[in-house]
Formats: sequence, structure tokens, C-alpha cells
Amino acid sequence: MIVYGTANKELVKEMVAGKCQHCGTQNSVDLHLFQKYAHVFWIPFFPIGKTAVSQCSNCKQILKLKEMPPPLKDVYENLKTQFKTPVWMFSGLALVFILIVAAILSGKKNEERNASLIKSPKSGDIFEIKTKDNQYTAYKVVAVENDSAFVKFNNYETDKASGLSELKEKSDTSYSDEMYGFSKAELKQMLDKGEIINVNRK
Repeated sequence: MIVYGTANKELVKEMVAGKCQHCGTQNSVDLHLFQKYAHVFWIPFFPIGKTAVSQCSNCKQILKLKEMPPPLKDVYENLKTQFKTPVWMFSGLALVFILIVAAILSGKKNEERNASLIKSPKSGDIFEIKTKDNQYTAYKVVAVENDSAFVKFNNYETDKASGLSELKEKSDTSYSDEMYGFSKAELKQMLDKGEIINVNRK
């Protein structure tokens, strides 16, 4: 379940010169300036806007922004320009950006690793395969001779890439008895086409 919503952070509290319009007490009104922001799992993602409330320390009257008389609203407008939105309220967006960059770099590193491994296949390598029917299976390298790798096909398929981990853990009896040969050039071509989506080597 995703927990999300909005929250407020007080930026400043300032005493407003003059009388409270409700009780007439001099210099008793404080104006509280708040920054509103959206959060996901209580992590601030982005600011929404500023708002304010006023409170008299004597009569305890509280006024929301839309209820304030013009003098209080003028104080609010002045404070709003003075106090900028805290940078930490963009924490969520920064975190998402970092995760995206990390995923891109990780994907690129994995692509380079696969390209290196496919050039020199070894017995025991497992190729994760995406079939033309958008199913997923595995080929296991059982022998390498000269420029060719000989593999056995897994007898099982899964309709999700996430299911490959369970499929690869099956015993050797889940692979075909027959071997099929592929040249290194063919394997490279399969990798480039996205038929081989990953190479596992222990």
C-alpha cells in the first residue's frame, strides 16, 4: 500500500504590529507561515504552495489566510517573498532521479558484461532467453569447442522474466537431452536482437 498525502512545515512565526481586531490587545497577533508539500511514505516530493494562519495570544482567535483582514494578508505576502521553499522538500524527486540514473548505469554495465561473456562462453553458463512468443526460458552451455557453444534447452517456459530465477534453479533434468550448437557470432546476434536477455556465470 502506498502512503501519500500532503503536509505543512512552518517556515516562520512573526509578531504582527497592531491590535487584534477581535479583542483589541496590542501586539498580540502572531502570523505563522507554512510551506505545503506532497509526500510519499512521508518523504517530501515537491512543494505545493505557501499558506498562513494568524493567532492572537490573548483571545486565541485563529484566522485562516482567506479570513484575514488586508493588513495581515500584506504581512503574509511580504513573508512569502522573504522565505524561500526549503531544498529538502524536493528530496523525493531527487531520490527518484538518483534511482533512475543508477538503473541506467546498472543496465549499461550489465549490457557490457553480457557482451563480454557472450564472446567467450564457458560450460555452465546459462543464457536467459526471450522467445518470439514473449515467453522466457533458459539455455545451458554444456560444451564449448573452437568457435561454437553447445547448449541444452530448458523444457519449461515462463510468461514473466521474474519467473526465470525459479526456472534456472530447476535440476539438470529439466533440460533437454539433445545439444544444439551456436557459433559465437550467432550468440552475439541473439544478444543484439534481445533474444538473449542475460548471461549467468557462476
